[in-house]
Amino acid sequence: MQTDTPPRPANPDETYYSGSPARRWGILLLVVGVIWLVFELTSRGSIFGVGLGFMERSADAPPQSFAAARLVVRGANDTISLERAPGDSVTVAAVRHGFGWNAGAARAALDRLDVQITQSGDTLTVEVRRAAGLPSFIGRSPYVDLRIGVPDGLALDVQTASGEIVADGLRASGSLATVSGDIALSDSSGHLSVSSTSGDVHMSGAFSGPQVETVSGDIWLEGASGPLRAHTISGDISLRGLREAQLDLETTSGDVDATGALAGTISTISGDVQLRLPSASDLALNVSTVSGDLSSDLELRDTQQDRRRLSGTLGAGEGALTISTTSGDVEVDGE
Repeated sequence: MQTDTPPRPANPDETYYSGSPARRWGILLLVVGVIWLVFELTSRGSIFGVGLGFMERSADAPPQSFAAARLVVRGANDTISLERAPGDSVTVAAVRHGFGWNAGAARAALDRLDVQITQSGDTLTVEVRRAAGLPSFIGRSPYVDLRIGVPDGLALDVQTASGEIVADGLRASGSLATVSGDIALSDSSGHLSVSSTSGDVHMSGAFSGPQVETVSGDIWLEGASGPLRAHTISGDISLRGLREAQLDLETTSGDVDATGALAGTISTISGDVQLRLPSASDLALNVSTVSGDLSSDLELRDTQQDRRRLSGTLGAGEGALTISTTSGDVEVDGE
């Protein structure tokens, strides 16, 4: 009679169970591939020519001085810093920044940047140019930090794409514009036109007749007098410390929040409006909304009010303030 023999227990030490030759070769090749990849990255600083941006190299350009009445600046993702300068000369200093996996790659990125300064008559032009090459998909793109001293009374024409514009103590006029970068002005004055698409605008100082436009960026302004134009689509508008300002404010879905001595027009579609007016204001007030709510604690004369409309007079009523919304709420109170 034949008896079945039970199977032998597995012995991991036997060659059969230690893995096939193909599997062992696969593991070996994988290890070799990883070692090669690390070596390739550290020696060439890129993967298929695309910089990773793990190292930085920078190069300073010494300051230069120029006599000019008008300044034109053009950049891309570059940072532009404007500072009040004594005297009549414009000073320009630049720091180029490049990034890569190693020092060689960072230096190559740095060398793609060039700051060109040209002068034609009384107009000084500062332009950041980039050599043609593959863009950096990983890591930071090379950029230039421009630091420009601006004498009082200089006319400005400054534009950048995704870089920031920062100014301190300006006493100048002209235009500042970005696409997605922010604009920040502190302790500044003058007649300025400022615009950004998606970047925010922050201004403080003693501005006379500023004009500010954004698409989705917020607008924050402290200290302005005279005609003040601020238009945005989805950004909010915040105004502080206004002095005899004649407003032209317009938003689509952004809110408006303002304090100070003001008159003019404010219009929104779905944004809310909140105002705080000085008790000594001389205004003829006219507020209307289609579907929003109205409220006010002002002591008006000749008041006419219902749920959707409010009109009346503050003081002598020498100025006029008209506020209109579609679905936004309106609140007008005294300071």
